[in-house]
Amino acid sequence: MKTLNVIRKIWVLLLIVPAIFLAGCSKNFDVPPVNVPMFQLPDGASIISIKALKNRHTVLAQLDSINDDVYVTGIVVSSDATGNIYKSLYIQDTSGGLLISLDATNMYNMYPLGQRIYVKCKGLFLGDYNGMTQLGMPYSGTIGRIPSVLMSQYLFLHELPGAIPVAKVVTIPTITSNDLGTLIKLENVRFVDVAMPFSDALVSTNRTISDGTNTLILRTSNYATFRATLIPDSTGSITGILGVFGTDLQLYIRDLNDLVGFDYSTQLLVNESFASGTMGTFTQYNVTGNEVWAASSYSGSTFAKISGYTAGVYSANEDWLISPTMNLDNYTHEVLKFFTMMNYGAAGDGSLRVYYSNDYVSGDPTTSTWTEITTATLSAGAWANTLSGDVDLSAITGTNVHIAFKYTCTTSNVATWELGGIMVKGKHN
Repeated sequence: MKTLNVIRKIWVLLLIVPAIFLAGCSKNFDVPPVNVPMFQLPDGASIISIKALKNRHTVLAQLDSINDDVYVTGIVVSSDATGNIYKSLYIQDTSGGLLISLDATNMYNMYPLGQRIYVKCKGLFLGDYNGMTQLGMPYSGTIGRIPSVLMSQYLFLHELPGAIPVAKVVTIPTITSNDLGTLIKLENVRFVDVAMPFSDALVSTNRTISDGTNTLILRTSNYATFRATLIPDSTGSITGILGVFGTDLQLYIRDLNDLVGFDYSTQLLVNESFASGTMGTFTQYNVTGNEVWAASSYSGSTFAKISGYTAGVYSANEDWLISPTMNLDNYTHEVLKFFTMMNYGAAGDGSLRVYYSNDYVSGDPTTSTWTEITTATLSAGAWANTLSGDVDLSAITGTNVHIAFKYTCTTSNVATWELGGIMVKGKHN
């Protein structure tokens, strides 16, 4: 009996001790203090506006050293999180924007959007790259980047990130050089290159923004995470950082959130530039004569070319260039676009015609039924590079649709045609 009481006492102690221990534990854990950076202007130093600093650079391609103890301060408006902005930090104050060239990546972690920074300018240089003024250090006689190991000597954080400056609403004609390096916003604009990727895979790419009359370049890096996204349709607003390259103004978006109100449902059914040096996705078929459609290029432009004239001989020809099959029942609002250049023929002479077919499969196109498309604008001669316009295909239905370009000539009417940039786009059902 005594043994049993001892066991009971031991069990009671085992239950009481953890309870006392747990009761002594606080549920409120210590929270580490937030380290808020606070910059204090050194004695003898002064602050100037971004505009005043940039005004010190007056001669293009010249480096201007900064020898007095001045600082600029601004809010970070750029982000390299998506890779579209590379080794560049943009800040702005109420007077303008400044590009600071830094030899660092993933800067969105160090200098997030909305962060106020102070920049010590003494020891740095002002220069320009193709007209865009920037703050950095000399490199091979021109403006270069501030090395990453020196960044902490020149750039200082102040307080925690706050609100990002509101983008200035502008129209394309009202953009001025004072807007360079700042956030601007274009409203009620659209893209010309709908359903094309924002950038080619191998090289940074220019696309075109239009207000219906005026245009502006949208520049996208081939390293941007969104570069393969297809450019949306419809109208909307675009916010971005304004830059310049030579005489061309360029807009850089930080990510796709800078585009508002656009329609991403439009897709490419056909996209052929003949850049591969072959017919690509198209098929050429020779009905009459010795000449055929062939891939060609001139001054950086690629296209398919046909002529009944070669080596001093004129010959009658009939040649077809036929698209891959398209299932237009899966799409709405289909549009065909291309460009043409013509010479040695007469405007509207019928030497190039555009058709569609619902029953063509392969081989000789003359055994199938073709309907002419007459709404495309074609070159009138003298090598005039002519856009077809948006050729409406929405009335065409079927699961086996082909577009074809038919060239014909006689021995007396022998035009030369160049054809390229062929696109068919539509909204997927």
